[in-house]
Amino acid sequence: MRGLEVITAILATVLAMTWLARRLRWNEPVLLVAGGCLIGLTPGFRTLVLPPPVVLLLFLPPLLYWESLTTSLREIRTNLRGIVLLATGLVLATAAAVAGVGHALGLSWPLAFVLGAVVAPTDAIAVQAVARLLPRRIRTVLRAESLINDGTALALYAVVVGVAVQGQAVTWSGTAARFLPAYAGGVAIGAACAAAVVALRRRLRDGVLESALALLTPFATYLPAQVLGVSGVLAVVTCGLVLSQAGPKVTSAGAREQITGFWEVSTFILNI
Repeated sequence: MRGLEVITAILATVLAMTWLARRLRWNEPVLLVAGGCLIGLTPGFRTLVLPPPVVLLLFLPPLLYWESLTTSLREIRTNLRGIVLLATGLVLATAAAVAGVGHALGLSWPLAFVLGAVVAPTDAIAVQAVARLLPRRIRTVLRAESLINDGTALALYAVVVGVAVQGQAVTWSGTAARFLPAYAGGVAIGAACAAAVVALRRRLRDGVLESALALLTPFATYLPAQVLGVSGVLAVVTCGLVLSQAGPKVTSAGAREQITGFWEVSTFILNI
């Protein structure tokens, strides 16, 4: 099947399933996953493969950016202790548990921990989709934790890959040397990009240009972090959280309405 036919078929199918789920009050993510599995079994879609860089660079930054823009920074500060414990301790515990199972199934310990580091962090977009009906405090904690646990997983992955491939020794100083840049570097880049966006928005008086800047922001934040080897996810999340507080002060009401409508439609399409 040609590219345009594939896109049209997928969009039409997903829109129909989303309408059906909302009409019957079924769980949308579950129905979409089931529908996606069925679509993948059809002959025309079996050879359709998206390159990983496309998924990481095209889908992840805008989805994380909108999720962080709509997360309450005040509630994050209120529940900061629990969020930090989940984003660090729970990720490490999950990685250790997965590594134990992998080792029991025949993997060496270094490879088992590589597998654990890959699957330990939760997906921010999946949490957003399934946590809508939970109490507000629990939903905030889960959403915030899922947004920042990438830094822990990234640092752990760097450590265990070094052990598995290069035979490096695991030390507290070496582990900390990987954790700190992943967190601090991502946060610093995100804050710097947010400051640049705020400065640009103060000078823009055109709603179309402000919307274009909003579209550029997550990609312009994610790419430098990836190039420098720090957490692009943390950079985008930090930028979004800062702009959720500072953005309304430097953006006109009309532009905010336009940007909100754009991101709601864009993230819905990207999620499907």
